[in-house]
Parts: sequence; C-alpha cells; structure tokens
Amino acid sequence: MSQENVDLVRQRFDAYNRGDIAGMIALTDLDAEWWDRADDPWATVHHGRDACMQHLAEITEDAELRVEALDYIDAGDLVVVPVRLVGRGRAGGVPFDAQEVHVFRLRDGLVIETREYRELNEALKAAGLEE
Repeated sequence: MSQENVDLVRQRFDAYNRGDIAGMIALTDLDAEWWDRADDPWATVHHGRDACMQHLAEITEDAELRVEALDYIDAGDLVVVPVRLVGRGRAGGVPFDAQEVHVFRLRDGLVIETREYRELNEALKAAGLEE
C-alpha cells in the first residue's frame, strides 16, 4: 500500500502543477486537514477538503507557484516530501525560491492530512523516522 501512497502524492503534485484542482480534490478526503508550518505568522489548521482547497486558492491568488518534489520518502501511511517552491508574487512580481517539507497522511487512497515543516529533520521526527 505504501508505494500506492507515494504514487497518489505524486499525482497530487502533478495535478497542482497542471492547474488541475479537480484532480487534487479527487485525491483528498472530505474531512482532510492541512496544517501550516508552525513558524508561519498566520499558521492555522484548515479543516475539511473545502477549507484546504480554499487555502490553496488563496496561495495561488497571491503567487504564481510551481511545487517541485525533491524526493518521496515512503513511511507507510505517511509520505514525507521535501519540496522546492519556485515562483513570483503576483502583486509585485518578486521571484522566490524556497524549500520546505510536506508530510501527507493517507487512508483508503486519499490524503487525509497535510503538515508543513521548515526542515527535513523536523518532518522525519514527526513521521517517526530518523534522518
């Protein structure tokens, strides 16, 4: 099942980068949660698929963004993905290139939880893995 989870997360990233929000929705549980990075000044938890997709819409409204997965670390019902965020702000056109780590929890072929971390070691620890 875990390779299937890795494939599903890969499909979600591909869907996002194609602008296929319907494809992302199809791979997300109705009761999904998205936890922002703890160091984000507006960090919160987005409860429910609609709230998660609204959060994503707000991000893409503010920035032209491409998410590049640097690796997929299989952890059973979790998939740890270091990502590179490349793009530019829509208001001022300022380019950015940043990295963070996403940890996805999956159940029954759907993402049920997404958590963001600044560092890989922090994400691996949260996933119960050692770096």
